[in-house]
Amino acid sequence: MQQDGRTEEVLVDIGTGSWAAVYAEGGRWLVRQGGPEPLWDAVEEQFGRWRAAGAPTLEEFTVTVTPEGQSTRW
Repeated sequence: MQQDGRTEEVLVDIGTGSWAAVYAEGGRWLVRQGGPEPLWDAVEEQFGRWRAAGAPTLEEFTVTVTPEGQSTRW
């Protein structure tokens, strides 16, 4: 997505209407987010869990999504 002359990567949770937009500026990454849930905070939490688990490879990673919910394993 283009915003103010820069490219932003956008993540949207259609269930809650929450969103996060990530972009690079001055050698660092910045985030804008909005909606009822702090979506980017959840991304950072999951990234921290992945790092704490030793950064498992893609072959060790599974995501299961059903109408009842979702689960992540590694």
